[in-house]
Amino acid sequence: MKQETGCDAVMIGRALQGNPWLLEDIRTYLETGVHAKPPTPQEKVDTILEHGRMLIEHKGEYIGIREMRKHTAWYTAGVPGSAAFRGRINGMENYGELVKAINDLYDRLAHI
Repeated sequence: MKQETGCDAVMIGRALQGNPWLLEDIRTYLETGVHAKPPTPQEKVDTILEHGRMLIEHKGEYIGIREMRKHTAWYTAGVPGSAAFRGRINGMENYGELVKAINDLYDRLAHI
């Protein structure tokens, strides 16, 4: 966009939903012309769980876990089996259920 239109900046807000690694990819690409390495499955799991912990610390478990449901759906969009997985996360009531669901999903993917 910057080369074609001469614009000063571009907005990427919604593209970050479920993909916070995009910022690093953009920075790396602008500096080097090469895309950053995508996050590993374990980095994704760690990020999702850290996000959940922080949201619960900030808003309490009742509200935090309910808000985390939508974030978890964004993080897992496009992951094989994620449509069925969303049904599971929409019933999450606590952090332990988030941990179990995310680990189950990524453990299953490791064996595909």
